[in-house]
Amino acid sequence: MSGAAAAPVVVGVSPRTGSPSALRWAADYALLRQAPMVAVMAWRPPRPPAAPGGRPPGSLLSGELSDPERQAVEQLEGFVTAALGANSGVECKAVRGNEVSALLEAGADAQLLVLGEPRPGRMASVRTGLVAPQLVTGATCPVVVMPNAAGTPLTQAIESTVERARARAAGPE
Repeated sequence: MSGAAAAPVVVGVSPRTGSPSALRWAADYALLRQAPMVAVMAWRPPRPPAAPGGRPPGSLLSGELSDPERQAVEQLEGFVTAALGANSGVECKAVRGNEVSALLEAGADAQLLVLGEPRPGRMASVRTGLVAPQLVTGATCPVVVMPNAAGTPLTQAIESTVERARARAAGPE
């Protein structure tokens, strides 16, 4: 193998759920491939509250704004720590913008893009506003979308494959 660094495994993290199964699966895959892992979460700045007369509220004028980017990074780091532990070695990137653009950009040089499970019922009707279908069709690397529920045949097959790969990576006992 050449001395070049392996392409990263990129995992999209939902600001709603934290995508714990996607983080764990991506971490296992990255470990098996000896690749770096990057957790990406898109964020958007909050809209300022409306005020009568079209003027911003006084608190906005006084500079009392919180830092939404810092909050997004802290939230992402919290999700990664909750799923993988404090010293996981995962690079965390909070990207301003929409989910699809952020993940397509982050996945441009990735070996794999991993997405959390869709919310129940969301994949049944594939609409253009859904993130997973847009990434599956637009990404330049393979995309893994985590299954919805533990205990399904697909989940059991994935877990079995990961366990076999771990055993092979560990070598003979």
